[in-house]
Amino acid sequence: MKIIRLLLLFLILAPLQNFAQSVSGMVKDDEGNPVPYVRVYAINFTNLGGVTNEAGEFFFGCDFGNYDLLAKCVGFEDKVVNVTVSTQTPTEVEIILIRKQNELTQVSVSEKKKNVGWEIVQNVINNKKNFAQQYERYSCDVYIKGVETFEEKEKKEKPEETEEDGQPKDIFDEQKKEIQAQIEGDKNRLNLVEINLVQHVELPNKQKEIRTAYQTIGNPTQIYFQSTVNGEFNFYKSLIRKDDLHTSPIVSPLHPSGILSYKYKLVDIITEGQDTIYKIEIGARDVGSSTMEGHLYIKKHEWVLTKIDVTLHKGNLKIYDNFRIIQEYEKQDSIWLVRKQIFEYDTKYAKETVHGTTTVVYSNYLINPVFPEKFFTNELGTTVEEAYDRDSSYWEEVRPIPLTEEELRKKFVQDSLTAIYTKKEYLDSVDAVFNKITALKVLYFGIEHRNREKKTQWYLSSLVDLWEPVGVGGMRIGPGFDYFKKWENQQWIDISTDITLGFNNFDPRGRVRAYHLYNPKKFGTYTLFGAHEVDMINSYTAYLQSIKRSNFYMNDQLGAWHRIELVNGLFLSTGLRFERRSSLDSMKFNHWLDDELDNDMPLSFDPYNAVRTTFQLSYTPFQKYVTEPHRKVILGSRWPTFSFYWERGWNGVLGSVVDFDYISLNIEHKIQVGTLGESFYVLRGGQFVNQDSVFYIDRKFFRQSDEGYFGWLLSNPLHSFQNLDSSYETQSWYAEFHYIHHFNGALLNKIPFMKKTGIKEVVGAGFLYLPEHANYFYSEIFFGVERTFKVARQRLRVGGYVIFSVANNQFAIPDVNKPQNIQFKLSFDVMNERDLKYNF
Repeated sequence: MKIIRLLLLFLILAPLQNFAQSVSGMVKDDEGNPVPYVRVYAINFTNLGGVTNEAGEFFFGCDFGNYDLLAKCVGFEDKVVNVTVSTQTPTEVEIILIRKQNELTQVSVSEKKKNVGWEIVQNVINNKKNFAQQYERYSCDVYIKGVETFEEKEKKEKPEETEEDGQPKDIFDEQKKEIQAQIEGDKNRLNLVEINLVQHVELPNKQKEIRTAYQTIGNPTQIYFQSTVNGEFNFYKSLIRKDDLHTSPIVSPLHPSGILSYKYKLVDIITEGQDTIYKIEIGARDVGSSTMEGHLYIKKHEWVLTKIDVTLHKGNLKIYDNFRIIQEYEKQDSIWLVRKQIFEYDTKYAKETVHGTTTVVYSNYLINPVFPEKFFTNELGTTVEEAYDRDSSYWEEVRPIPLTEEELRKKFVQDSLTAIYTKKEYLDSVDAVFNKITALKVLYFGIEHRNREKKTQWYLSSLVDLWEPVGVGGMRIGPGFDYFKKWENQQWIDISTDITLGFNNFDPRGRVRAYHLYNPKKFGTYTLFGAHEVDMINSYTAYLQSIKRSNFYMNDQLGAWHRIELVNGLFLSTGLRFERRSSLDSMKFNHWLDDELDNDMPLSFDPYNAVRTTFQLSYTPFQKYVTEPHRKVILGSRWPTFSFYWERGWNGVLGSVVDFDYISLNIEHKIQVGTLGESFYVLRGGQFVNQDSVFYIDRKFFRQSDEGYFGWLLSNPLHSFQNLDSSYETQSWYAEFHYIHHFNGALLNKIPFMKKTGIKEVVGAGFLYLPEHANYFYSEIFFGVERTFKVARQRLRVGGYVIFSVANNQFAIPDVNKPQNIQFKLSFDVMNERDLKYNF
């Protein structure tokens, strides 16, 4: 992480520096928390120094020499640190500041204080260590109720969810969505979720939840806080990290340097019996910081929070426009514990506003229980088998807060609709219509047949789908067939096939594939496939390059592929395929777009056999997850993902003439850089360690940048380059690196009017080294701005970028048909609703 932060600081500050040397470091308090907005400067040098960012980091250029650095910050004692700069690499230093102790056990409002609100909050900050030492472990019961309501009638047509990576999809899950869509079409629709669970915690960061009951009404996927595994809102921490809510960590109003991020004002003194409660109003001091506004309720003498009522507004919120947090504490045997949390949030779409409220009630605390050895693991949660089968009497007994009359009314309406739409007679009637063969299905939609009891379904393509107007070698015609079956244990299989005949060459082609998910908890899948079909030599290249004839060949193949998780975070993928490869040089082609596409002729070669195996291990250390009765849900890890890939060509097996061993190593990582945003990087290298017989098709290719019609589009910067002038290939070793950092408004938001625009800044870089091509070295750096738009119920991120690149084979005379050193590009990326992430 330190390397990434230094790289990020270099990208921001390097153009501003006139020195070859530099000093960089971090400022922390005596508890190890980063301290932002600290002025660090060299004594007797007025132009040498800097100010720490919200992650406590600083950087400035200087000459060789010895310096006394003075660190000054409100609320802390000054600190002088001596540093010697003797190398051109950044000289690193860590500075620890000691907080000034304010004796404010008695706060007199009548005294004239500059900021009484801040001084009261400082008492709570100074008492944080005592608060954290109240207990080491606890267990408690947690009840969660989330409700989502709608102001206006929703569109009848909703965008369909798509499966990722082109994988087959669970057809019967899609049918559940069809029924749900009918229920949601009613104006009284209500999305509701109720969850009962037991939470176990061992400080500072171990936790596990056991979900004992779960019921839903409607489609509650966007209801917030349906689990405790993503972390609580702990305001006693300096930074609150909520990746499922906010794009950057939120600065807590109890941060030791909170006065630099917040304005504090004492607005009321509340008397409750013999207790005095101070009501402190907080607001953002800096428009660019990740802050909240609202009120803190602080008990005098004990200096603890009794209640919090704060709000976040859109900007860095991922999907909501406004988000309110209400947190209430209660004292139990001299220990202050969270009793209730309420989250209120809303999102406005084109024709409706969605309001959500989640209430979380904590009860039956057990302080410092004794947990079994190895009780806390990377499994953060589990759901018992009977959790989804609880009846209404169970919920009436455990529900700490009753449903409101409005919720009961809408629940009754929705339960009634659900009973109707899920009744066997109704479903049979739906299936009868679904299975009926009509002229429109034969012509356009395709013929389908469903057996709901056996959980099977098949599909035969329509007359329209028989026609393939644009194919390699011209127009083609042929049917497609698909069969799907699912079992009660959540296993399922999908078998698909298609056969076509070409008009120009009268050449039959076809493929068949069987995909089986046989172990959902271990992600165990295998695929069997066979084909006599045209294949691509380079499947990941520029769009116009990918459709040229020289990128295709005929491939007769049989093969199998398998993937499974061996242990948590360690995935094994293996594959075997036999191929009979032949050229398309004798094929007849249509030539009506040759000039526009600058088309060429197919690669010419003699037919040959190739037998290849693949072996891949991918490991993510400390991968967190939760388990359901029949599946496992991966939550992610703060560690990189390491991958090893080995592909072997087997000479002599089934007449195979290929003979090679190719290996590659890959590292991918996402890093949260404090409140400065998040970084992503990919580092990859590979080599043919055995090159006895490497054919052109088996060489390693790199994506050429797009030109012409698609030259203005940004390709995924984590897996490609934006200005690469050719589709380079190699059978020697190579190295490549991709990096992108989203500031999420950390810089532009400091300009008041810019925060309202929602525009966010982004930078990135990359390089490619190919020794085989005369030690070719390509590097690029890009800067851009992005903005997220709401389109229907989706989040569309639009970006504009300027790319600077340099390579050691640049043309002496610029070629207008080749990418130039400076380019401007756009990107369009849709957020994945499942994990709330973009592609890059």
